[in-house]
Amino acid sequence: MTVRIDEKRVFEIIESEKPKVVLVNAPGGLLRQTKELMERVKEKYGVTSVLSGDSCFGICDTADDDVEELQADLAFHIGHNAAVTEVGDYTYLVDAVDDVEFGEVVEKAAVVLAPYKRVGLATFSQHLHQLKPVKERLETKGFEVIIGKGNSMMLEGQVFGCDFSTSYQIREQVDAFAVLGESEFHAVGLALATGRPTFMLDPYMDEVTDMQQAADERRKRAILAVYKARDARVFGVITGLKEGQKMLGRSRWITTRLEMSGRKVVQLAMRDVTAERLAPHREIDAFIQTACPRISIDGFTFDRPVLSIPQADALVALIEGREPGEFLERSKWIELTVGLIKR
Repeated sequence: MTVRIDEKRVFEIIESEKPKVVLVNAPGGLLRQTKELMERVKEKYGVTSVLSGDSCFGICDTADDDVEELQADLAFHIGHNAAVTEVGDYTYLVDAVDDVEFGEVVEKAAVVLAPYKRVGLATFSQHLHQLKPVKERLETKGFEVIIGKGNSMMLEGQVFGCDFSTSYQIREQVDAFAVLGESEFHAVGLALATGRPTFMLDPYMDEVTDMQQAADERRKRAILAVYKARDARVFGVITGLKEGQKMLGRSRWITTRLEMSGRKVVQLAMRDVTAERLAPHREIDAFIQTACPRISIDGFTFDRPVLSIPQADALVALIEGREPGEFLERSKWIELTVGLIKR
């Protein structure tokens, strides 16, 4: 397995923009390759590279705001590509492609997926180039394979951890989904958002995993947290400070609804929402965070309810005497707010 960062794009941007200092951020799994790239940039162009030490879990973790703080000229965001190539005022998205082959795991998937004739294909950034060959291979096995169309944010068949819109649009046309790549994070999210049987095709272990049990566990925890929060009298409403997570409008809406119902609200702002950061706020019975929904849904350990935006919508419905319904079944769990517009 080899993950290749699009070095050519980095060099072309440097030759065009002629920066003296660049900021680089990348997910943990690409730090080694990113550091090697930074060394080559320095050797080839004499450009100083600064590696962001903050968490980087997705396109919402771009570091555009930090460029000015560090007196850098631009930023490279590694490994989370999208339908746009540049975000904000300074940040360039740079692809990272995984060369792993899916041949053997697709053969196993053809057996597991046999009860489902119409299969939706989805994946994340590193495996997008494999969608077409896997589609063709499954079609030779007799499956009808559908890949969701891209949009202004996402490429064809692409899913983020919080945005499943390309697949959600085809959920009525398929019997099941197959997610390419070893990522329970993306596969569970897709299962929850679409309500369809979902299978993860892991090309490293050549395993096909049914995500139903994992999705059911997360759904139950998410529902339980909502009902626990219903009894809270004091809420902490947390607005995320990461560039793609500044949901000020949603925080205000939730605050207004809670106060209308007689609850007290303490408004907070954080870059990273963790149990340690919430611990000092003992007067707060439950929290609602409008940053990353996966913080609340993926089983992070908190001693009080910490709800995401979809859970907050369900809570408001309960408080106002309405049924919350399948609140996780939606195309997006959050609206990204980074300046995701091509410059």
